[in-house]
Amino acid sequence: MQSTEEFRKNFDSIYYKKIVGLLKPFEQNRLFTLRLCIVLIIIGLLIVSIDVYCIANQDTLFPLLSTKQIEYLLSMIMMVGILVLCSPVYLAKDFEQTVKREVMPEILKNLKTFKWRTKSSISDGYINFSDLFADYNRRFDDDHFSGKYKGVTINICETELGKKSGSGKNSSYIVRFKGVLVNLLPEREFKSTILIKKRGLLNFVPEGLQEVNLEDVEFEKRFNVYGDDQIETRYVLTTAFMDRFKNIAFVFKSDKIEASIKDTGILIAITVKRDLFKVAKLYRPICDYSQFKQMIDEFSSILELIEELKLNQNIGL
Repeated sequence: MQSTEEFRKNFDSIYYKKIVGLLKPFEQNRLFTLRLCIVLIIIGLLIVSIDVYCIANQDTLFPLLSTKQIEYLLSMIMMVGILVLCSPVYLAKDFEQTVKREVMPEILKNLKTFKWRTKSSISDGYINFSDLFADYNRRFDDDHFSGKYKGVTINICETELGKKSGSGKNSSYIVRFKGVLVNLLPEREFKSTILIKKRGLLNFVPEGLQEVNLEDVEFEKRFNVYGDDQIETRYVLTTAFMDRFKNIAFVFKSDKIEASIKDTGILIAITVKRDLFKVAKLYRPICDYSQFKQMIDEFSSILELIEELKLNQNIGL
């Protein structure tokens, strides 16, 4: 089984030998779409500007129309302008998704560690079992990856969890979580339950868990750790594990990362507001390596945590 460093080197080799060739045909499409987006933005701004001018001078420009007719006409013009201004967002997303559908399976096929899936392998039941989130009744998934590394099954899902209440004009929606869920399933079960929560005074703590003090001062400043077995919790949360855990937050550029370690596995919740796992951005050259490097760094940070778990002889995974 390849190491994390070999995983990175393998990607570099695949990128220049195979991926660049797949990407190049998309460059002309990217430039055309980019130019189209710029034109649409200019047209949209022009329409909105004309509408604003008409609003300011409506009595002079529309002497024969009633007030309601003028309001209807100008609102329609404004709506058209806003739609034109918003259209580049959808064009850019469509371009990025088209490239991803073509390139991502090839990347993962050659790396042989992950597969790109159309359906998440992380169930709502498992998410609720983790005790990481308040109740939710809405879930929106995007990218899904699954694989196996050093005997540990990995499921990664970009998702949003939310709570909708009420109906019609009285409805409301609260985002409980938006980011990446990482589920690690070793071959053996954990002997204790551990929760790692962002430090705060209002953390929900399930019955039977007590706060655990650790030796890493920086880790304690950022997180509250709860467990049902003080000794076992310290066995699992070694200094190396805590360093890898903090590194995941750094690589994903997240200001909130939490984890639940219990029974059959680990669920890590990484709060991220940006779109993840992008392999093409409309405003960058199609063969820009940095776009792929970010994704590989994110995968690698997860693999490094697994390596530490496997090296930890105290927990026998």
